[in-house]
Amino acid sequence: MVISMTNRLLALVIALALSGGIAAHAAQAPQQPLAPIGLPSASSLPAALQTAASRITETATGAIDPSAAIRSAFQRNRVALEQLRQQGSQLTGSAHPAFNQLISDDERALTELERAALATTRPVASSAIAEMDQLVASAQAELDRELAQPGAAKAHGSDKSEKSHGNDH
Repeated sequence: MVISMTNRLLALVIALALSGGIAAHAAQAPQQPLAPIGLPSASSLPAALQTAASRITETATGAIDPSAAIRSAFQRNRVALEQLRQQGSQLTGSAHPAFNQLISDDERALTELERAALATTRPVASSAIAEMDQLVASAQAELDRELAQPGAAKAHGSDKSEKSHGNDH
């Protein structure tokens, strides 16, 4: 409970700092778009907090530079799809190649969404980002469904091809 409250407090502090900085920048230099903000110590934050901070940054950046926010969300979602592909490697039988195909299709759709959003004169970052996030959410749901089926996942450490590639379990 204390950790949860600490994480919420940290998220609130990050949100306030980001919004204050963005407001100050917008007031001082309204003609210069704000570059995407990177969190230097993001690797030490829990994954959920990293995602929340990333979305806050994208939302704030979207108000100033929608194209940068769309590109940032595209990169975040590409990484998420690749992580899902890696998690899907534990699927057995025909589920594994089918899931790989789903991820490949989602990657193409993600690229098309980014291109379509950036092709407009005044892109709407929030709707484009929501569509991109939905692709990842549906792929995550599909992986969860596949893994929930009995016998769908390889036994951990029993796959000889994984060991021959140097992966230690």
